[in-house]
Amino acid sequence: MELDSAHALIAKAIQDGRPAHGYLVVGGVRGQARELALAVLKDLFPGVGEEGLKTHPDIHWLYPESKSRLITVESMHAKLIDPMEQTAFAGGWKAGVVVGADRLQPVSANAFLKTLEEPPPKTVFLLLTASPEQLLPTIVSRCQRIDLPDAHEHQLADPWRTNVLGVLADPRLSEPAAAGLARRAQAAERLADVLAALKDHSEREVSAELAASAQEGAEMSEAEENALASSRYREYRRDFLFTLMDFFAKRMREKPGLATFRNVEAVENLARSLDRNMNELAVLSFFMDQVRFADGGR
Repeated sequence: MELDSAHALIAKAIQDGRPAHGYLVVGGVRGQARELALAVLKDLFPGVGEEGLKTHPDIHWLYPESKSRLITVESMHAKLIDPMEQTAFAGGWKAGVVVGADRLQPVSANAFLKTLEEPPPKTVFLLLTASPEQLLPTIVSRCQRIDLPDAHEHQLADPWRTNVLGVLADPRLSEPAAAGLARRAQAAERLADVLAALKDHSEREVSAELAASAQEGAEMSEAEENALASSRYREYRRDFLFTLMDFFAKRMREKPGLATFRNVEAVENLARSLDRNMNELAVLSFFMDQVRFADGGR
């Protein structure tokens, strides 16, 4: 569903006084899912600016925390369930936004499910996720699902996407013997540089957002800020992996064969290694040594 159409649908329900208690918004949590959430919040709380939506006493935001990037049951109760059960500060709507709802632990998901089954009056929950398959089916079934156009678009933005594709498209990567090995080692370093740039960008992006929120009176601990930056970086790294996968999947469609199929497998193995927090340059070097860039050779 297009973003404008999705917003119009929910806005009409709010105007009629009968919005769904829960909306499962499937899309980029930094992209259209976030845009739709902000638009809906503006409908629920007219006159509140975008920065104010982050700190309004009747709007409660819940993000993945800690190095594991999970939403714990303690966090679920403290930051969402318990506040949502209180009387609305402004006497109107209350809203809860779960950013990255696929990161709910089973126990926190079940705790939230109880609230979703018997929600307090005049409450709306917005669950933002790019991976709805990770959610409990019982939660999905109790929400109105909205799939946005960027639900399956995970390509990196420029300049990073251009940098990655430039590395992979280098014809010298298919050179034989020692020359090819050296080129692929250099390519791995360049890809690692892209990840380092994404990590730095994630930290600066989160710091800027929190600085803006602090002006409205909201505060976050250093541990929470680090966890949020780590979560943001993993989202960018996922987009990095999708860009790699798209490059090699296109090659496989153009030239079907065992070699190009193994390239796709190599990307999948790379993703698993990165998820295990292995040294990024090391796993990228191994990855570049596994893939083939020309028919019949490396």
